Amino acid sequence: MFLAYVCFVQWAVLNVLTGVFCQNAIESAAHDEELVTQAILQDKQMYVDQLNNIFQQIDKDESGAITINEFKAHLENEKMRAYFESLGLETGEVWKLFKLMDMDSGSCIELDEFVSGCMRLKGQAKSVDLAILAYEQKWLCQRLAFFMHRTEEAFSMMTGRPIHDFHRESHSGISVE
Repeated sequence: MFLAYVCFVQWAVLNVLTGVFCQNAIESAAHDEELVTQAILQDKQMYVDQLNNIFQQIDKDESGAITINEFKAHLENEKMRAYFESLGLETGEVWKLFKLMDMDSGSCIELDEFVSGCMRLKGQAKSVDLAILAYEQKWLCQRLAFFMHRTEEAFSMMTGRPIHDFHRESHSGISVE
């Protein structure tokens, strides 16, 4: 009985030591930058390959481009919608999704537009996406303010009225004729 007890304890201690060693090896491998980079690149390539396959399935006439009708027909299929959602793409608004992917507004999506659009739209918005949006919004507001100022100056020159009259009228709700 004592011999069985010693064997069991020794086996348990060796398993614990092996587990600790393996856990440390796994953690160090997870932090290895090269392995992490390689895993990310592999995942990205796998995602691009899947998108290429989806594109080929949607492009039934093999024209090299997807029309809205082809896109809509395939997204009516429950299996295809589930597949898109498994890739992190929401398919609720087919027309909006199509327009977001159609970068050149040519009313059809080529393979490179499809892949880059899916890559850009997959998953949740990242903080960099929000920062870019905030920057572009600020830039647009500045451009709009500059345009409004120039327009007010032009109206002032045309009517002979000072610019501050336009500001007073716009705040009081009176329209400028």
